Amino acid sequence: MVLRSIAILVLIGMLWLLGVIDLETLPWHSNEFQICGVTVLLYLFWSASESKYRGDSESLPYIVFYAVLLVSAVDSFLLELTTYDSLWILRWAGVVLFAAGSLIRVAAYRSRSVNNLRLGRYLQLAGLPVALGSITGTVVALAAGIPGSIHEELDRPDEESGI
Repeated sequence: MVLRSIAILVLIGMLWLLGVIDLETLPWHSNEFQICGVTVLLYLFWSASESKYRGDSESLPYIVFYAVLLVSAVDSFLLELTTYDSLWILRWAGVVLFAAGSLIRVAAYRSRSVNNLRLGRYLQLAGLPVALGSITGTVVALAAGIPGSIHEELDRPDEESGI
């Protein structure tokens, strides 16, 4: 997790030194910027934290979650076809749901609780597209994310040892 965080900081530093981004002109006071920034930072920390527990396994729940992330991000940041930005309290609630889901998932790996693992995923699926303000992302989360995560399991001990 530390290496990923350092790599991100180095990348931002390089972009700043090359003049690609100017940190002083970023819209720090914009609700949109704050919500999306906090969501992205939470995602990065959660992903790095959980990766040490799950290794390289890419099961259906992860693929579906990444699909929700991709659809929400593309809709929110690029296309803006089904976005909403004026419901700030709802979007901050999405950030809180995503953060709670991420914490529950990391705790679930530590306690080996499948039910908490699934609950955490549901909260993440509810929070991420709402935080990013994407209606399409929310629809994908409901239509594919929840059904794709119902049977999520912890890695089995025999899979971890390679037996």
